[in-house]
Amino acid sequence: MTPSPPDAPLSHPVGRDIVREAVAQADARLNGRLTAAFAIGSLAHGGFVPDVSDVDLALIVDQADQALAPAIDAVRRDTVQRYRGSAHYALAERLSIFWSDWEHLAHGTEAGRFPATDRLDLLDSGVLLHGTDQRARCARPSTEDLLLDSATFALAKFGDPAYLRMLGDSAALAGQGARAITKAVLFPVRLLYTATTGRLGRNDDAARWYTATPNISRTLVTCAARWRANGIDDPAAAGLLQRELLPLYQHCADQLSRKTAASGHPGLATRLARLHAALTPDNETRNA
Repeated sequence: MTPSPPDAPLSHPVGRDIVREAVAQADARLNGRLTAAFAIGSLAHGGFVPDVSDVDLALIVDQADQALAPAIDAVRRDTVQRYRGSAHYALAERLSIFWSDWEHLAHGTEAGRFPATDRLDLLDSGVLLHGTDQRARCARPSTEDLLLDSATFALAKFGDPAYLRMLGDSAALAGQGARAITKAVLFPVRLLYTATTGRLGRNDDAARWYTATPNISRTLVTCAARWRANGIDDPAAAGLLQRELLPLYQHCADQLSRKTAASGHPGLATRLARLHAALTPDNETRNA
């Protein structure tokens, strides 16, 4: 038999085993309420790198009420626990479960845990693992849905005080390895790509798009895409992060603020402008 190419869906055997174990746990714990399950994310659409990627799973239940949330949490916990003490525990810990029901997906509304960007991923790239595929009746997120999803994610993630401190300490970040560094660099690039193009922000696609024009921090983004695939052996990484990481985040916040203002969401735009200010070091603010 010909082996699967590197980017074939579910081609990574451990990632595949983790999502299948999680589906088995969900089927047992949800008492007949699981109607379908899909692998999503890079494990499904390609670009999966076991040292840095998350393992993403979508569960579709009969009705996505919040009473199910503890059971979904238990599915993740029990799945990760099965790998404790094994060489694959670190990867299992990166299991991320999204969940909803077909009714809400059909109407393009969020229930359970299923943001617009991940719904787009499910529709375009999801790999069926269990149950019946009803994606043909599901609404696709609009360009505005994806813009608002990117903007609200940026506010929640990048505005967190601990995250802001991490961005401001490039030397500490550089010591955390390829996963932490490449996620920090590529998060804002992926958000801008989705908000601008209306397409899913896969790491490689977003990095190519961003570096195709003379954007700020283009050198850092180019390096991060390489580091994600090959690891970091660049002694200049810390200096590059110090010079270009905060400007990248400032650019992201500024562009999202402009886009949300133009789309008729002034409140969101104002909050993003405040995030931009929070991402500006004190000395830049004083010298502006």
